[in-house]
Amino acid sequence: MSQQKSPKNIKNSINTAARLSGSAIQMGVVIYLAVKGGQWLDGYFGTEKIFLAICTILGVAISIYLVLQQLKRINN
Repeated sequence: MSQQKSPKNIKNSINTAARLSGSAIQMGVVIYLAVKGGQWLDGYFGTEKIFLAICTILGVAISIYLVLQQLKRINN
């Protein structure tokens, strides 16, 4: 026999999916802004991709941290 999910479980599943989608968008925006910031700093200081690499790594680290914090909130 198939078990149907209760409306409360369906609502929780949709809510969780929406939060995770928002986290993915947030991650992309943070990394994009970090890359653009690194490119701008390289242009401003006349360096060749030094700040781009630093800012990209920093942006990825920050976005991973933000996603982990969001996952902690979802699980609680």
